[in-house]
Amino acid sequence: MTTAKRLSICLGCILAASAAWGQTTNGTARSGILGYLDPQTGAFRAVPQVQESPDVALTTEGGTIVVTLTITVKSVNIKTVNCTAEVVVSDAHSYAESATVAASGTTTRTCKITIPYSWELENPTADLVSVSYVISATGTGAGGGPLTRSSSSSIFPTFKLPPNGATTNESAAATI
Repeated sequence: MTTAKRLSICLGCILAASAAWGQTTNGTARSGILGYLDPQTGAFRAVPQVQESPDVALTTEGGTIVVTLTITVKSVNIKTVNCTAEVVVSDAHSYAESATVAASGTTTRTCKITIPYSWELENPTADLVSVSYVISATGTGAGGGPLTRSSSSSIFPTFKLPPNGATTNESAAATI
């Protein structure tokens, strides 16, 4: 056998052995406390254990909130008016629902925005709901260019979450 063949066989055996050794386990896992050694004091500091929160029962609450906005248009050359309302509740999680509609009417415009909701709440009897709105208007400005106006408010006082399945009506007047 030539030297080249012997070297090839030895090299092949070494590669096969290292691949086989790489497949072995590291042995049994050791138990211990996870932590670190404080280099300033030389003291061992254990990593605090994470406390799991107990499972909390959630209740599904749903209903509909209808926001009616009556808008007096005083800006000149307004052509379109759109309204957006947002309903927010904060519990263990925060939920926000919103909807946008086009206003109807001419001098006085009206938006009726219907927002259905269904939320998984931890404490629905104590939760408060807030409602806010944005009115956007577009038209033609004095120089013939585009005119954009907006008005927003959260004038509605917060209120307790309505009973499950209820329809709640909120209304406001605005000028744009």
